[in-house]
Amino acid sequence: MSWNQLSSKESVDGFFSGDMPHIVFKHSPRCGISSMVLRRFEASELFKNAKGNYWLLHVIENRGMSNALATDFNVRHESPQVLILFKGELMYHAAHSAIDANEIEIVLNGLK
Repeated sequence: MSWNQLSSKESVDGFFSGDMPHIVFKHSPRCGISSMVLRRFEASELFKNAKGNYWLLHVIENRGMSNALATDFNVRHESPQVLILFKGELMYHAAHSAIDANEIEIVLNGLK
């Protein structure tokens, strides 16, 4: 599985309202914790066998997009952070060491 790069708010306005879940991983390449959590997530079976929309957002390069997601979905900006968006709604978010592929898989399996 590879990431889709998320870099422009204009390119995704309304995009998260579709019937597929979107998993957004907000990452800071300057942060050792963020890099460790990203590597752990990428090594998970969930990511290796992913079907769906997985987005990687580099928060330093794309701070405006990161802030827009925080505002649009009323969630505090953190990095690393995972957001699960489904039908235009924030269904789940976790940050730092709370990011757990097993928990994300449970949430994804519960979406209808």
